[in-house]
Amino acid sequence: MLEQLIVKDFALSAKNTLDFNSGMTCITGETGAGKSLTVDALSLLLGARADANMVRTGASKAELNAVFSIDKNEQAQSFLKSHDLVSDDGSLMLRRVIGSDGKSKAYINDTPCTLAWLKEIGAMLVAIHGQHASIKLIDKSNQLKLVDDFGKLNNKVKAVDEAFNAYNVSRRKLQELADEQQQGASNYKNLKFELDALNKLDLKEGDYEQISLDYDSLQHQSQAQDAVALALGVLENEEHNIIDIISARISDLSRVSVYAKDSIDPIVEDLSKAAEHLDLARDALNDLTLKANPELVEELSEKLSKCHEFARRFDVQPKELYKVRERLEKELEHFLSLKEQIAGLTVDVKKLRDAYEAKCSELSELRAAAAKRMSSEVSLKIKELAMKDGVFIVNVVRDENCRPRLGGRDDVEFLFSANLGESPKELGAVASGGELSRLALAIEVLTSSANSTPTLIFDEVDTGISGRTASSVGNLLRQLGQSVQVITVTHLPQVAASANQQFLVNKVEDNSNVHSVVIKLDMAGRVEEISRMMGGNVVTEATRQSAHALLKQSGN
Repeated sequence: MLEQLIVKDFALSAKNTLDFNSGMTCITGETGAGKSLTVDALSLLLGARADANMVRTGASKAELNAVFSIDKNEQAQSFLKSHDLVSDDGSLMLRRVIGSDGKSKAYINDTPCTLAWLKEIGAMLVAIHGQHASIKLIDKSNQLKLVDDFGKLNNKVKAVDEAFNAYNVSRRKLQELADEQQQGASNYKNLKFELDALNKLDLKEGDYEQISLDYDSLQHQSQAQDAVALALGVLENEEHNIIDIISARISDLSRVSVYAKDSIDPIVEDLSKAAEHLDLARDALNDLTLKANPELVEELSEKLSKCHEFARRFDVQPKELYKVRERLEKELEHFLSLKEQIAGLTVDVKKLRDAYEAKCSELSELRAAAAKRMSSEVSLKIKELAMKDGVFIVNVVRDENCRPRLGGRDDVEFLFSANLGESPKELGAVASGGELSRLALAIEVLTSSANSTPTLIFDEVDTGISGRTASSVGNLLRQLGQSVQVITVTHLPQVAASANQQFLVNKVEDNSNVHSVVIKLDMAGRVEEISRMMGGNVVTEATRQSAHALLKQSGN
């Protein structure tokens, strides 16, 4: 609930501090004194737009602070925790600073924040019902929530939402698989073709490196064989081999050595040794068993070419082609498994859809029953609020054709007629601001036992009523204050007398400046203020006695 509101240099207020209690609080004062100060300040603290005109004349900025206790507000606690805004003492402080240039800053627990955050957490803290706009009441989505609040159906709504989320997650997964299957079908032939080609190549990890080594080895072996053949050709040629030539020259030199023995014999000896070494080399070459395998060389060459071709096609290194093959095998296996997955998930989606529809049907029945009770009880309640001929109808329509959605299949419409003989029409089209405010009051009283906003503010909802009706409004607000915190701005003494506490707003002049002062009234002060409200600013002993009696009658 709202514990404290501090307003500084805002509109007519220099500085005012309002400390609130639980129950019902009323704010009174003469016309133009600034009674709506609280409403306007809280509206800004809850994310309303600001402008420079809100800053008090002569001030550089306006500052607004509101402190809330949220020990029982799990929704607000969750918000603070999720946004890392939890304070040390567990309380909540909203702050707004508005510059004279119209620029503003917002804070949650002294941490800068956006207006969107203020609006989000503000909706968890305060609901403002103004005389001229009860947006919450005519909002279609909120009307459905009001019916659920009235019927205490929020757990059922949660069950429907959980069923929808479960169905929706599986439905989306099924759609993704179907899309994947459709896309995969167009790629299947190409995938199969590529995989078949890689299977023919049949590369495993390390195969490419081994093929390269084998090819290089065979290439070197072929070159070595050519060299051996050339060498043997020189040594074994039948007509011109070098050994026979050298042997013939040795014979020629031996025949003439008698003429120059000392000179020729050493040469003959060297040539004989050379012929002997060449003969040994020929035998060694003949012992070599090098055999070329041109077929294998061609096969390996072709395989290497294929490897390089596929490597370019898949943009990988040739040695990584085995990984491509494994990937394609997995892709093909996954595609072929989609049919089975889709079949299984289709069964699951149908079950989840059936579960969702069953919960929706149950919720629709409960809503229809709640709508009937709500129509009757609100119509009865508003008769006490100066709408004796008023008729309020909650129309629940089940939409069988819409897609599954959060909140179920129901649409709700509030219908209203204020006058006898007029058929009820859409609430937002026919209800005046005052009627909307009093309808909101009646509904809040009836739904306050479950899921109501912790603090409710009513800004002159009693406009246009008086007498016994005013007493009924006061009683309703006091009754509502037993469940939630109620703050009301009023000009009716009957409503003011019903409050548990009362603030008076006065407009005073100080050094040629006018400003509003807010005072919390004690019992004597309340008697004087309510007496003024009853006597039209003329306070007499008779009006004081009437005021005292009115307070006593209201339980104060």
